[in-house]
Amino acid sequence: MHRWMDGVIGALLVLLVLVGALRWVDTTWRPVVVLQSVGPFVVIGLGLLFVGTLLLHRWWMLLPVGVCAAVAWAMALPTFFAHTVPGPANFTVMSANLYYGRANADQVMAAVRAHEVDVLVLTEVTPDVVDRLDTAGLTRLLGHRAGEAHADTFTGTMIYSRLPMTVVSGTANPAIEQTPSLQPEVVLTVDGQQVRLKAAHPMAPIPDQTAQWRAGLTALQRWKGDVPAGDRLVLAGDFNASFGHPGFRQLADGLVDAQRTAGQGWVRTWPVVGRRMPPFVALDHLLSRGLGVVKAGDVAFHGSDHMLVWASYTLR
Repeated sequence: MHRWMDGVIGALLVLLVLVGALRWVDTTWRPVVVLQSVGPFVVIGLGLLFVGTLLLHRWWMLLPVGVCAAVAWAMALPTFFAHTVPGPANFTVMSANLYYGRANADQVMAAVRAHEVDVLVLTEVTPDVVDRLDTAGLTRLLGHRAGEAHADTFTGTMIYSRLPMTVVSGTANPAIEQTPSLQPEVVLTVDGQQVRLKAAHPMAPIPDQTAQWRAGLTALQRWKGDVPAGDRLVLAGDFNASFGHPGFRQLADGLVDAQRTAGQGWVRTWPVVGRRMPPFVALDHLLSRGLGVVKAGDVAFHGSDHMLVWASYTLR
């Protein structure tokens, strides 16, 4: 009986470690890409396995299970501690995926007002949802805009701003950015200082599209590298990738993720609506450089399969 229990514990340990180790495999093979999203479940699974091994008094199995669990916890725990800077904030950015234009415009506007948003990045924007947002008061609140709404649903991206902004690029070059979605770039004027902001919306890693998904992350990384080191920047949007993906970690290297900095721990922004499981992975991010994160959060809203994310920044 004891040998059987040791075998089960050992098999579960090997399985969890192998799945966890996939986060270091940079590949476009879709089964691996999908499994790279479940890292938090590996941490939870190792914790439960440690408790189960302890309760079963399988002492000699406790050491390898405990070591693996400790490594996983050591990687996860820092994300639960905030590293924000004291306010006041100079400006607030919010990003929302409108789910092919089906999102509830009134709830988006309620979130914009509640968090006193200065810049709003919207992906999957259609002309219909633009009209509904305008009716709800978006252009009266955030009068500057860049980007385009598209009837084909995935490719439309808009940036709305209360702050003065200069449009660097409002359209997309799929050959360069490796995504059919618009990824507008603007320069914001914040209290007399300039901040570069780019919308991000690479392809999702769906069947037959994982190579382009990975190429889209590389293109954003290339854009980051081309921005002069002293420039303040924000990358905001639906990245269709999490910190479990090597390509996203390479993109985020040297940048600050607002939700992690706020100590939100296991951030889950997808899937939200019309799914049989609760959200379990963070695909929506606000990445910055040269700015301090004062506070950040996420909000669920009807009509979208994503949470919206927001962050308040200081120029100090």
